[in-house]
Amino acid sequence: MKTVRYTYLLTLNDRKRREHVVDQGRMIQFVVQYETFIARSVVSSSPLRYYDTAHGFPHVDRIRANGTVEKLPLLSTDLGEALTFADQDIDEHWEQYKEQYLTGRS
Repeated sequence: MKTVRYTYLLTLNDRKRREHVVDQGRMIQFVVQYETFIARSVVSSSPLRYYDTAHGFPHVDRIRANGTVEKLPLLSTDLGEALTFADQDIDEHWEQYKEQYLTGRS
């Protein structure tokens, strides 16, 4: 089994974390997470979008500023396709997700 981890800085306050596990050439699990650093009483990293394969299926968790989480299954059950989608979605929409979170529209 091989685990690969990356962290990509999008800005000084925003990053994408990615991890995937491959066994004998087959993707068996992944996580792609968009995080931002938000000043509250203590500066902390908050995940805003979280794609993973926990619970036995690929899905996205959309985290709202009020702490609620919406879990939505991804259309593709192929883990390679789901990982590619998650990567591209965060790359293309992270600014929109941050704005929605900060304005309470996510």
